[in-house]
Amino acid sequence: MTDTFDIKEIIEFVDGVVYDSTERHLNDLQRDILQESILPTRQTYEEIAEKYNYSVNYVKQGVGPRLWRLLSHAFGETVNKGNVRSVINRYRQQIPSSITALFSESLTSLPSTAQASLLSAEATTRSLEQLPLNSLASGDIEFPQNSVPLHSPFYIERMPYERQCLEELTLDCAFIRIKAPRQMGKSSLLNRLISHAQNNHYASVLIDFQQADSMILGDLDRLLRWICASLNQKLKIQKNISEYWDEDWGSKLSCTTYFQECILNSLPGPLLLALDEVNEVMDHPDVARDFFSLIRYWHERTKNDNQWQKLRMVMVHSTEIYIPLDINQSPLNVGLRIELQPFSRDQVVDLVVRHGLHLTEQQLSQLMALVGGHPYLIRQALYQLRKQTLAWDELLSTAATDAGIYMDHLHRHFNHLQRYPELAEAFIEVLKSDRPVTLNPIHLFKLNSLGLVTLIGNQAKISCELYQHYFSDRLGLSSTPTAHPL
Repeated sequence: MTDTFDIKEIIEFVDGVVYDSTERHLNDLQRDILQESILPTRQTYEEIAEKYNYSVNYVKQGVGPRLWRLLSHAFGETVNKGNVRSVINRYRQQIPSSITALFSESLTSLPSTAQASLLSAEATTRSLEQLPLNSLASGDIEFPQNSVPLHSPFYIERMPYERQCLEELTLDCAFIRIKAPRQMGKSSLLNRLISHAQNNHYASVLIDFQQADSMILGDLDRLLRWICASLNQKLKIQKNISEYWDEDWGSKLSCTTYFQECILNSLPGPLLLALDEVNEVMDHPDVARDFFSLIRYWHERTKNDNQWQKLRMVMVHSTEIYIPLDINQSPLNVGLRIELQPFSRDQVVDLVVRHGLHLTEQQLSQLMALVGGHPYLIRQALYQLRKQTLAWDELLSTAATDAGIYMDHLHRHFNHLQRYPELAEAFIEVLKSDRPVTLNPIHLFKLNSLGLVTLIGNQAKISCELYQHYFSDRLGLSSTPTAHPL
């Protein structure tokens, strides 16, 4: 690396190349990793994580690989931790000397304090708060939906979960169970697993149990025929299900026979069967017991039957499965269990930068306390701030009210609590206490599955201040208007 520029100048140079390519600046951690990879000491990911107080997995498996992909796109060639110095040096040498001289002269003409400010990575990041928002990104900011589109720049990789899932899918007997409250990113992760399978020439079928009528969900025979019909339609298989359905065999054996002879036998390669929102079945305990035992049986067949080894399954649910199941018939003690967690502070910072925003440390702490790192709620706030539809103070003051941006989300939870008074009573106990509370195990699981509480051992604690303030008012625990105090 030449001595023409110092390390801060090199970082600013790379940031400029990235911005020209993506209209986005490097964030603080990306700058730190780049700096430590360029310096002669060339610290390892472990050393970088320790130095800047991040987890090793987040640096090594998350931010690091994303940085090299970003630089590879910007520089037009493969960039990694080992070759980044030579790539930058080679790229800089291609810039006409007149441009380099002009850049140097423009810096020299500035007062020394301005030069220092311009060349400082920290100052560059902080300066975002003074820039007009429209200058940071030209594309439309994506409205947050229940699922983040496949190629969205606002998707935050769920590390290490994605890597674990993708490795599991390569196995002949792959079975993955993904659990998290609603709007925590389950469908976004599932869609990426399906896309990965398709890119690797797997057949894939998504069965979303929210699409099944309640009459179907309450009848095992109709449910299994509905699943077979969905497989036929999505795989374009022309088979008469009734020809394989035998009352003497029963629904489970009929379905298994049809699945093997008409689905698996017709496919030349692996099949990814994605079962989304299986918690819809749990409202019908008798059906659920038979259904889950069938899923477990199919998984066991993948271990010993060559034809069944084509099958990979992903089962997604938001509700804890508390229905009593025989340990040998339950799908809950096999395969890879993934329980998605809220965004970490580092992931929220990454998302803030992707929205072309800058939050102070105080604002970031307020946002994390307000919604607890909930992915959908975080994105809602950043979308509104980026679109300038409300100011920061207004966001905080209205968040926990029926006039705030979270109205629909809060109403859904409130309506659910109204339908289940015993659950509301358990939740009130949590709201009234400033310490973790011991609850009936089923109430504990249900409230945690809704995302209203987090688990501290076998006890419950409120998930975030948004729920504390809104529900304290709505459930009669507060006589003051609901407004966030931050």
